[in-house]
Amino acid sequence: MLAEDAITNIPGWNTFPAPLQQSLCRKTRIRCEKAGSIVFHQGADVEVIAWTLKGHLFTSVHHANGNQTLLSHVPVGRLILFNFIWKNAPLDRNFIAMTDVALLILPRASAIHLLAQHDELKMQVIDSITERLNDLDRVIYTHKVASREASIAAFLVDCEEGQHGTRNEHYIPFSMQFMAECLRLSRPFVAKTLKHFADRQLIALNYGHIEVLDIDGLRRVAAC
Repeated sequence: MLAEDAITNIPGWNTFPAPLQQSLCRKTRIRCEKAGSIVFHQGADVEVIAWTLKGHLFTSVHHANGNQTLLSHVPVGRLILFNFIWKNAPLDRNFIAMTDVALLILPRASAIHLLAQHDELKMQVIDSITERLNDLDRVIYTHKVASREASIAAFLVDCEEGQHGTRNEHYIPFSMQFMAECLRLSRPFVAKTLKHFADRQLIALNYGHIEVLDIDGLRRVAAC
């Protein structure tokens, strides 16, 4: 995948003026991370803007006892800021690639120059920050307010939408145990709920793999 090809898929690309498009094509590069790797360790001297191109990227936190909790999923197309605020955050928090992940990287020096010149890029950064806040609101709702069935449906919708960068992958690449740990639910309850979704033809279960058949139906369940 070339950066010139990948960048045309980021949100808002068609609204950018030609000079901004040309500059982004010259100054961006693709960074690939293998499943299980930490993307930009907290405290690292990294200052970039990054767009997710494919794969499942999660934020995670490590506890003093060594356990890890996944906090939120970063959808494909989302813009993330890695800067001094991230570097100095007072938590042992990281971004972890749960599948192979590709990011489009724009270094801070180039970003500052382009932001000073182009209001369109400024607006995308503002919109992206708002979207990340909405991501976090959704996670809080899923974990604290929604019914347990709705939280599982919301997780499936979120991860299915994360497949958009790799449409040849038809199955959500996570186990029931992984979902149970993410959602703080028991594995038997997750299994029972997935069977219920399969009976309603919202998903298909094939040898432990989960395939979304009716994402709109899952959205309706998630909204309950």
